[in-house]
Amino acid sequence: MAPTLAPTAAPSLSPTVQGAFRCDFNTPVATGATQYWCGMSHSNQFRTNAGRTGSTATGASGGQEGTTTDRYAYIETSSGSTGATSVLETPQLATTPLVQVLDFYYHMAGATIGNLTVQSCVGTVCTTQWMQTGAQHAAETSAWTQASLFVPATTTSVKWIATRGTSFTGDISIDSISVAPGGTIPPIFNCG
Repeated sequence: MAPTLAPTAAPSLSPTVQGAFRCDFNTPVATGATQYWCGMSHSNQFRTNAGRTGSTATGASGGQEGTTTDRYAYIETSSGSTGATSVLETPQLATTPLVQVLDFYYHMAGATIGNLTVQSCVGTVCTTQWMQTGAQHAAETSAWTQASLFVPATTTSVKWIATRGTSFTGDISIDSISVAPGGTIPPIFNCG
């Protein structure tokens, strides 16, 4: 006679963002100064904008989608000290059994760009997953660049840390963020 298995309870859903998280900074989710942040926390010099940033010879000329009303997030470097950091962080994400794929667009045009770092966090422990330093785009009108990377299935939030360079020509922009379950990381083969 085969043993009888006891039924298992359905897993409870945590009060976090279920499934994919997306933010294009265009859809108001609140009123006032926080309306376009998609529930993300932000510090220091991060702000949202449609059109060009406030300074010349730096920043993006508009959002990644290319329309005149397309909003994006950026750090305004007209004030602040060299090396000052500004942080943009997703709300708490639901963990998944699969790795997650993080997609976003960035724009880093200007003579005094600092750096942009992306960290995946599990609780309060964060690990750097990606970084760019210095100007990555020739001009404000250059096309945005897409970054795609895997982050661990246990990731509970993602942070973008923008570090101010030495002057006002260091605006760093971010747009069209997506975090979604993405399957498995391809195996690494030893060819040696």
